Amino acid sequence: MSKKMDPRVIRTRQLLRDALVELIDEQGYEKITVQDITQRATLNRATFYLHYRDKLDLLYQSSEEILQQLVGSIRPPFEDRASFDLLRNYNQPHETFMYLFEQVAINNKLYKVYLTEKNIPYFAARLKEIIIDFVSSGIHFMEPDDQKLTVPRDMAIRFYAAAFLEVVVWWLENDMPYTPKFMATQLMRITIKGPYIDNLFF
Repeated sequence: MSKKMDPRVIRTRQLLRDALVELIDEQGYEKITVQDITQRATLNRATFYLHYRDKLDLLYQSSEEILQQLVGSIRPPFEDRASFDLLRNYNQPHETFMYLFEQVAINNKLYKVYLTEKNIPYFAARLKEIIIDFVSSGIHFMEPDDQKLTVPRDMAIRFYAAAFLEVVVWWLENDMPYTPKFMATQLMRITIKGPYIDNLFF
């Protein structure tokens, strides 16, 4: 059993993470220093170095902590027949889709900053990997037989994963104009049904 982290440590790490996010948003990652971070967090440099080697280590660890929370909230995504039926009913979002958007909403400033800051490609790449795993498991659950797919499985997975990530970025850049439930519902609808009204062309 893993040892529970001291609440004081959790608070200190949260202060440093929040300071980093705020400063990146204001100045960009390359311009900020450890001194800037500690001043914003109202902590001293010695405290910083008890937890992190440098600002890159803080960036990396804070990214992993947030992404692991996301992974924990969306796994296992598809387990039984009820999950399958929910996927077919695209007017009622599957809880896994809800969790994805809810987790992003909880830490929306961090996600927005880390996904849009050009000098932090690592975060977007790791998030995309998580979404790829999520999409892959969903497509496999819906249809495990490659012969019954209209396109190669890997192509479908990459297509939907890239689309999911862009939808999340768009949502954040526009200050989350819709609720997580609305976003989850629309994402399921466009994934299963497509963007067109029935019989639009035929």
